[in-house]
Amino acid sequence: MDTAEPGPINQAPEDLSRMTGTFMRRWVFAVTAGETIGFMIPAAVGGVLALAAAPGFVVYPLMIAAGACEGALLGVGQSIGFGSSVVRRSSWVAATAAGAAVAWSIGMLPSTISGFNPGSPSALPWILVGAVLLLVSIPALQWLVLRRVIRRAFWWIPTNACAWAAGILWTLAPSPFIDETTAFPALLGTYLLAGTLMAVTVASLTGFPARRVMKSASTPTADSSAETHNTGQHRL
Repeated sequence: MDTAEPGPINQAPEDLSRMTGTFMRRWVFAVTAGETIGFMIPAAVGGVLALAAAPGFVVYPLMIAAGACEGALLGVGQSIGFGSSVVRRSSWVAATAAGAAVAWSIGMLPSTISGFNPGSPSALPWILVGAVLLLVSIPALQWLVLRRVIRRAFWWIPTNACAWAAGILWTLAPSPFIDETTAFPALLGTYLLAGTLMAVTVASLTGFPARRVMKSASTPTADSSAETHNTGQHRL
């Protein structure tokens, strides 16, 4: 005679604290590594294109493709941080790569559109709208995957957008110190350092919503508990 599946086992507070600490360390390390390595791709591609004085119609699609590669590696890092039981890696990586491609396509527009003057008052509304869309592009597409795993997953979008808003500031930091006369190795190294600091910032700040996802995904809902109980009764 079959019996009902056992319910979740209550864990001691010290066990939960240890698990949380382990998750945060894994998340920060994996996401930092994924984003840092990923950011090297658009940094290198952008540097080479700048040295070659490539035209905008060449730069734009190549930078979007490089950004998609960055997003794919970020997605790999985040999926490792989550662990194998939270999200399907292939879906998560695809969503993150697509979101990064959208973000780069928006971010490259000001330097691609001929005659666009970001200092013009008429450009301010477009810049604000573009900034919001850029920040939510990755977490919004990730939400489409996450909503299949946990309920009320929408909060993933604003929390991650805020983390990216803080992290992207590092990529703006080198601008006052470089110009067209900067040697390529110094240019690349400066932006790689900025990218690493961005990766650490984003990884650290997104660790808290990621931990919430992990806890929600591992906690049975009331409906699933009731279903398990009823299934056990039917088996008996």
